[in-house]
Amino acid sequence: MNRLTVIAWRNLKRKISRTMLLAGSAGLTAFILFASYFFVHSMERSMEASSSRLGADLLVVPKGYGNQAGDLIISGTATPFYMPESVLDRIRSIPEVERAAAQIYLETVSTVCCRTEGDFPIIAFDPREDFTLRHWTADNKELGTYDILIGSSAGGDNFLFHYDNQYVEEWVTLFGKDFSVKGVMFPTGMGTDHTIFMHRDAANELNGKKGSGLEFPDQHISIVLVKTEPGMESFVKREIEKMDIGVDVVQGKGLQEMVNTQIFPVKILSYMMIVLVLIMSSLQVATMFTALISERRKEIGMIRAMGATRGATYLLLLLEAGMASLLGASLGALMSAAALYDNRILIMQVFQLPLLFPDWVSGLAIGLVTTFVTVLISVLAAFFPIRSTVRMEPYEAIREGE
Repeated sequence: MNRLTVIAWRNLKRKISRTMLLAGSAGLTAFILFASYFFVHSMERSMEASSSRLGADLLVVPKGYGNQAGDLIISGTATPFYMPESVLDRIRSIPEVERAAAQIYLETVSTVCCRTEGDFPIIAFDPREDFTLRHWTADNKELGTYDILIGSSAGGDNFLFHYDNQYVEEWVTLFGKDFSVKGVMFPTGMGTDHTIFMHRDAANELNGKKGSGLEFPDQHISIVLVKTEPGMESFVKREIEKMDIGVDVVQGKGLQEMVNTQIFPVKILSYMMIVLVLIMSSLQVATMFTALISERRKEIGMIRAMGATRGATYLLLLLEAGMASLLGASLGALMSAAALYDNRILIMQVFQLPLLFPDWVSGLAIGLVTTFVTVLISVLAAFFPIRSTVRMEPYEAIREGE
């Protein structure tokens, strides 16, 4: 086996043009396969991460504000409304409630955010209990007391291009206090895109402080976002209404359906591309090897005439195909990964989708699988043209190869 490997490698080096042709075909296949599955994996990872719902199952607001809350999932409002914070504890006491998080609608502030001037609704939330925003952000940075999270448009249309640049640091003055822009949210097409989210601890600290201009009732909240056990939305809604705590309960539509609708065509297209690439690669390699083997019939006949068995000849040619494909596929997968990771912000901006890119371990695993599949396709595709030639008698192969 070792001797056959050495001979196969020498044959590849002896015919550089032929080797480049085989490696190039495998590299292109691996490049497209890696990119296609990378997109699918990123989208599925995003959906898995947001299984807690991008929007809430239920929205609980003060009595009389149910109509205004009908389309509010994680967006702001220019009209603050409040209810006692004790409502949150009452809701959490219901066994069928999995998560409940409160937000405070402060006010709409005219300011400059990331060199973008505008009127931005300000919402205070607690990152420790939040389940609607954290999976919609472009990274997993921890939000400090004086850090803020902004919608994609709050920083300007191009902020997503450089938000993760370590040399770019943005500050926004809110209620007389400077806040650091710690993260940006993916585009949603909703009011969230223009909203600024600040820590509830900072809001409580600045509330009523001289010069801040911020005032809202102490120990009050604006809305409670509720995640229920699967299929229990209507039941929990009735349970909250039975409590008679002066609230309206609205079943939130959530962003999950919207994202599913956006992602489904892209996923289907990616899977179709994967299947088409596999088919085209198989046909291409089979056709290429048919031509190459036809040119090498005399060489193969000579090898057989010198005493090589059919099995050894078969294995030698398959080793050549596998080694050339391995070189090309490895390079193709590496180039695809480099291109995707280097342009991840541009890709997110173009597709307007929550793509959570895999970490380097997952990326390496995808690359290894892609390389293995590409090599396997190449070897299988080379099997039949090699088989038909190796089965010929040595003198017959030499005569047809002349």
